[in-house]
Amino acid sequence: MKNQIELFKNQLENTINMNSQEFSKNLNNQLNAEKLGYNNSSNETIFKGSNFIDDTFKNDLDKIWIDNKLDFDAVKTPLFYKAINGELIEVKDHQAIINNKNNNLLNIPKLQYTTLQLSTIKQLIQSIRANTTIESIINVDDKRFVFNLAVDNAIEDVKKDDPHKLRLVIVSSHDSSVSCHISFIHFRMQCFNQMNMLKNSRPLIFKHTKSINDNVNNINRIIDFNRGQFTKSVSDYKRMIRKEVNDNEIRYVLEKLFYDKYNNKKVCIDRVQKLERDKTYLDLVEVKEIKKNLEREFQEHGKNAYALHNGINYYYSHQMGASNIKDESIKARIRMEQNYYGKNNAYINRSKELCMSL
Repeated sequence: MKNQIELFKNQLENTINMNSQEFSKNLNNQLNAEKLGYNNSSNETIFKGSNFIDDTFKNDLDKIWIDNKLDFDAVKTPLFYKAINGELIEVKDHQAIINNKNNNLLNIPKLQYTTLQLSTIKQLIQSIRANTTIESIINVDDKRFVFNLAVDNAIEDVKKDDPHKLRLVIVSSHDSSVSCHISFIHFRMQCFNQMNMLKNSRPLIFKHTKSINDNVNNINRIIDFNRGQFTKSVSDYKRMIRKEVNDNEIRYVLEKLFYDKYNNKKVCIDRVQKLERDKTYLDLVEVKEIKKNLEREFQEHGKNAYALHNGINYYYSHQMGASNIKDESIKARIRMEQNYYGKNNAYINRSKELCMSL
């Protein structure tokens, strides 16, 4: 009961300070996520550039593209700068990349740069429609994109009423911030936690259209392979439920996980006298939040390695965010990007490894 109350509080807090349009979008995303079986809010339901999709009947992909305003090309155009005398002078070694529908600037790369069109991503998704279902599309200012696809027939219970799901995630960008790639990520549906990226599925990276076309036939085979890897990942968590943990083991996991964040660092205890002490894992903001999460997780699931890992990845999936950022939508977008292709992904995966080693 306490866990459900906590989830409700988190969802309620995520609606504070939203304008009516953002609130409506957030609520619609939340309802669509619940239809898919997710029982908590997430970065995908909160970020204003995210859109959950009812793709149950795998409707026309062209319509999905138009509805989500993805039907544009990123086109090259000459780049100019204004001289002191007001004359416009063309830049010879760089180009501008713009949205051909609204002329918004997307990137200023070097001349040899070639952008990967969204139409190519659409062709890729079309080629795997028999094996996947679109769940959400995230659009960050027409510059970065995340396509979250459920892998069909890849939902398994870790324990009763605790389903987990495998997703295929496609990431691409027009602003050179991230290479186009595909990852397979294991999610827990009850709390919408990102559990881990499948260990033996390194992201498939595509640098140009030809590399996607050359790998289309392989991708369906790779999806089948990762269904098997997902079953193994679920088995890992079933074993983790049976592994009880003590306070020393919890400390071991947290110290190992965050070692680089406190090792050889100091904490000021008196600014006037300039007194310091060695920093420990207990001084870290993330550890303070995680320890609160563990109280709830241990009560819900017992004091075991599975609950320990969930307490850690719940922080990265739902709570992490700089204190100087007040906009919940921005926090959600940063968490999502860090979890999918940033440093937080490594922490989540490492947490599972450490909990498995106990």
